[in-house]
Amino acid sequence: MDAKKSVALVLGANAGQADLIRYLVQHDWSVTVCAHRPGGTGAKLANAFKLQDVSDVQGVTALAKEIRADLVYSVSSDIAVPAVVEASSALGLPYYFDPALVALLDDKAALRGKLNDAGLSVVPYVRARTIADCAKWSAYPCMVKPADSQGQRGVAKVMSADGLEPALQNAIALSPTGTAIVEGWLDGVEISYNVLVADGCAIVNEVSERLVHGDHLVGVPRGHLIPPVAVDEEVCRQGTELVEAVIALLGIKDGALYFQMKATSQGPRIIEIAPRLDGCHIWRLMKASRNLDFLDLSVRRLLGEDVSAAAKGDDPDGVYELMFQQAPPGTVFDASAFPKPKDAIYHEYRYEDGEPILPINGRLEVVGYYVRKCQE
Repeated sequence: MDAKKSVALVLGANAGQADLIRYLVQHDWSVTVCAHRPGGTGAKLANAFKLQDVSDVQGVTALAKEIRADLVYSVSSDIAVPAVVEASSALGLPYYFDPALVALLDDKAALRGKLNDAGLSVVPYVRARTIADCAKWSAYPCMVKPADSQGQRGVAKVMSADGLEPALQNAIALSPTGTAIVEGWLDGVEISYNVLVADGCAIVNEVSERLVHGDHLVGVPRGHLIPPVAVDEEVCRQGTELVEAVIALLGIKDGALYFQMKATSQGPRIIEIAPRLDGCHIWRLMKASRNLDFLDLSVRRLLGEDVSAAAKGDDPDGVYELMFQQAPPGTVFDASAFPKPKDAIYHEYRYEDGEPILPINGRLEVVGYYVRKCQE
């Protein structure tokens, strides 16, 4: 008789979760996926699908208990993290981070306040529920965004006081708690750090350059580079040290995190920190450029393994890129409009021909992506 397979419940069925689902299936797990609506790339890869809102802690806990899950996990989704933590804690399953830390990282204004109080990555800001909360704000340009939402929804660069109220109203409308954050605009190249903490130490602290569209699509990425090309090694080192200082400040012992920063003239400044893997598949870029499998390391560490020896990786032998193929939401996907590069190390479409492109950030959506080594 075959040994019983380990059972995983993955929260979410989108393309980001598909990476995790594919990994678990390849490692002989029985995977059940849940989401608030049918469909999604990940649902096609799993052993079973259940209709369940991933933000419903009691529902997720009951489902995990029903299927006798050995693991409840989610990557690339802030929305799912609280249920992952609460359900896993209730059922005695492994998890990263405690609820208080998850809540702090989900509240951009609270996180900014804590960092400012510690003198780390100081950026002026105000938490706002109405325009009256911004009565003393006078710094332009500035950034306005929901205090507790992901995916670049409701994000706006405001150039003058005239534009503040409409941007604020939009951000508040897209916030689950009706709260926005207004903060000083940061000029500089965007960089990201994928971080794996084990026993309080960052055993992976990998920097990449985040390529973005212009001000007409503020915050929307178009790709990533390893190693960065528009910032020097000293800036990258400063970012690495900032990550380590934040880990110490927040008392993080174990877990996978994603730091977004800008390399400003005053040094790196944190934009956001997420208690999860990024949603851009950067682990594939890390694997191609450095032979470092961040997804594998994150799952194995979650399951209690010592992965320090495998967390070193190789030095890149050039510049590698992960580039998105993108189209407006509401249009119909046509693969012929997004050909696979001949030199791609990896390529994936998120849609099949004829499928409608769904709104995620509501402006420009990823329909595919590829990884390749840049030409010399």
